[in-house]
Amino acid sequence: MLRYKWLGLALLLLGFGVSAGNVTAAPLREAREGLFSDDVAGDYLCTRAMTLRHPEHCSKFSPGAREVRMAYLRAQLPDPLPELPTEELEVPEGAVSIYTFAYVRNLPAPTYAHPAEAEAGLPPKRTFYAGDNWVSVVSRAEYNGQAWYEINPEEFISAEHVAIANPSRFHGVLLNEQPLYPFAWMNRNANTAALPGGEPNGAALNRYQVITLFAEEPVGDELWYMIGPDQWVEQATVSRVDVDPRPEGVAPGDKWLEIDTFEQTLAAYEGDRMVFATLISSGRPPNWTPNGLTRLWGKYPTTPMSNQDSAPENLDWYYLEDVEWTQYFNGAYALHTAYWHDSFGFTRSHGCINLSPLDAKWLFGWTTPYTPEDANVVYSDEGANQGTWVWVHMSEPIPGLVLSR
Repeated sequence: MLRYKWLGLALLLLGFGVSAGNVTAAPLREAREGLFSDDVAGDYLCTRAMTLRHPEHCSKFSPGAREVRMAYLRAQLPDPLPELPTEELEVPEGAVSIYTFAYVRNLPAPTYAHPAEAEAGLPPKRTFYAGDNWVSVVSRAEYNGQAWYEINPEEFISAEHVAIANPSRFHGVLLNEQPLYPFAWMNRNANTAALPGGEPNGAALNRYQVITLFAEEPVGDELWYMIGPDQWVEQATVSRVDVDPRPEGVAPGDKWLEIDTFEQTLAAYEGDRMVFATLISSGRPPNWTPNGLTRLWGKYPTTPMSNQDSAPENLDWYYLEDVEWTQYFNGAYALHTAYWHDSFGFTRSHGCINLSPLDAKWLFGWTTPYTPEDANVVYSDEGANQGTWVWVHMSEPIPGLVLSR
């Protein structure tokens, strides 16, 4: 399925017959290449001056072609630059979860029914041996001058084995109108360059900052995006979102999620309109998140997770308590909160779709099957309570161009 790039006002100079009040979609690459001739017979010897005067007679590889493209793209920037049509997402002032999460460190880490049992040398209730282990803290206690944490009723662990976590406060955007241009999040701190491929010594952009993409330009094996007058960023520094057409099989009124595992983004649609978008962390090699169109089949407000293919003694073991807002869509693959990292925009998981706590909660309330507040689990059915569509794919921004992430 083709990824369409939104061009907007730039179509006017290319003879597409579009007015500013009736913006139409077209591929950015086609628009850029439309400035130049496809005739390779060599009828014109295009010097730099000739290219500047009559680009339609000249090859896009002729002298001056780059300068023509840059001037053209600069001239087509809307003035003022439009803002992404967003509305406020509800964000709590305090904690983003009802749970207090902690990483279990300094392994092996034993737990006891009471600190007195540890002092008496009694056998532990259980032991965390290896791998990544995360628990929910119920309370903190002092016993004979030593700090302990209660992680379950009648289960205590010494404070030396606990590191309290601060889950990410990142969140996506609610869209009250269809975006006219692609947009993106910066996935790292970077500076703009005055030209594509140039020295990045311009304006400073912060990680998780939202930017709008008005044009794109390949330079060797790199792809650069124009985000403003004489402001370009390299593709590897951003995670991009495009308005894409519904996958075949999704009805005009259906809700569906698009998950792009190249860009590490998620977009939520109602029919053809995008209503929400955010960053994700999908499966890293060798546990890639599989492509395909499926439906959500089960939703859990909270659930534990562990590595069913390993054992607590192995380094690849993981144990996660109270994984909130979990939604299964393709067998054991799920969308869920990831309170243990803040690496959204990059692959990180064992195959599931990791979301920030705020994003996972919003999506849980938006998707079907709808889940009552007091429900421990809800399953979809073939009737009115069918699950929301989930389309996982890996985009290819420019076919044949090897891009980095």
